Amino acid sequence: MILRDETGINIAHDKKNEATYKRVQPGQFVIHLRSFQGGFAHSAVEGITSPAYTVLSFIEQDRDHDWFWKLTFSSPNFITRLETVTYGIRDGRSISYEDFTQMRFTSPNHGEQKRMGEYFKSLDHLITLHQRELVRLKNIKKSLLDGMFV
Repeated sequence: MILRDETGINIAHDKKNEATYKRVQPGQFVIHLRSFQGGFAHSAVEGITSPAYTVLSFIEQDRDHDWFWKLTFSSPNFITRLETVTYGIRDGRSISYEDFTQMRFTSPNHGEQKRMGEYFKSLDHLITLHQRELVRLKNIKKSLLDGMFV
């Protein structure tokens, strides 16, 4: 889930249809129609989504930490388990929300979920910083090589 302006694509829609769209709050998940890479998109921003999607929120906010579940819903183990609640004949099969709600999960307490989620969130941030630095260094290298072989 990202802001429309951050997509780099001009996504047009009919504003009068927005009344039927679903509101998404930070910390909620949007279950895609298709199960690509798990099919659960975590939202860190407030926005709207098509009424065709299911918006998932935790009933007990003080019991479940969204970043922990973001990691869980994108893990290879979860995606493998998700195959039992999908239907269709091709990749990106549809997720049965009713069957999903019957899946059982074990999880640590909220404090541990929060620590785990924040730890991996900080690792993601560190990876992003290193990736940017790598791109910057590659650009410097390219510039130097271009200037060297005139």
